[in-house]
Amino acid sequence: MVGFPDFSLPRGLFSLLLLQVSMWGSDTFVVIGPSEPIVAMLGAETVLPCHVSPAMSVENMELRWFRSQFSEAVYVYQDGMEQVAEQLVDFKGRAELVKDYITEGRVGVRIHSLRVSDNGIYKCFFKKGGDFEEAILELKVIGLGSGPRILMVGPEDEGIRVTCTGKGWFPQPEVLWKDERGEKISSVSEDETQDDDGLFQIEAALIVRDSSKRKVSCSMKNPFFGEEQVETISIPEPFFPRTSPWKAAFGVSLPILVTLLGAVLFLVWRERQEKKRAWKAEKEKEEESKAKDSLKTELARRKELYQQDWRKANLYADWRKEQFKAGK
Repeated sequence: MVGFPDFSLPRGLFSLLLLQVSMWGSDTFVVIGPSEPIVAMLGAETVLPCHVSPAMSVENMELRWFRSQFSEAVYVYQDGMEQVAEQLVDFKGRAELVKDYITEGRVGVRIHSLRVSDNGIYKCFFKKGGDFEEAILELKVIGLGSGPRILMVGPEDEGIRVTCTGKGWFPQPEVLWKDERGEKISSVSEDETQDDDGLFQIEAALIVRDSSKRKVSCSMKNPFFGEEQVETISIPEPFFPRTSPWKAAFGVSLPILVTLLGAVLFLVWRERQEKKRAWKAEKEKEEESKAKDSLKTELARRKELYQQDWRKANLYADWRKEQFKAGK
């Protein structure tokens, strides 16, 4: 009997082939976006890429890039063509599909003339039949504005006030003052505003009091872009307020003068109080003496009246007595 050749495969290899065949026949996929934020310059263009895994053609899928809401479409591709009806007005004419590798499942949306409003979170959505998946992307739009520009304003608070200004930045730049040795100096104030396009204008102020550190620099840097812009100024010595030796001596002697003046004023006040008390005592004594004299006068007057009444009474008694004798 003739035997047949053995065509059996190893168990592991057979399982691998079976898994591959099952994936070929499946519609399951995942959508993958960039793992890091996409950084792009204001006014330039950038691509928001997404791809599917396992690799497969996405020509016949619905592809959608949108913002926070599904209806906020940045770009929609369906039935093999762009669907502009659902697209946001801000992206009309600025967004296009990059589909060089669409048969491999790698596509992206290119956005032209980037604006501040383009900054933020996006989602890419892929749909095939009843299956759909999405991925999240982050776009950081940066604007490197003009400046810094240092301006010497003038004397203030025993020093020189200088300002550092810049405009056209996004997001708000980091501002840093340094002296000529590279040591950081804190700003006394920082004011920032945004224009209608969302770009920042910033002004940082510094007061330089030490004439030995009159050379200072101001730098501005975008927090998402390492390059910084720097400007330096050297303040001439004559612009610093000069300290007079008389002013220093006056500063030392002033507390002593104030103390002496306080002591003199206290002595004058105490002397006036003593004089006031003495005058008051004398016044009271005088008023008491007047009261005594008045009382004596009143007593003398009353005594005189009493004596007059007494004399009248005696005269009347004598008259009555004589009348009595005459009647006998």
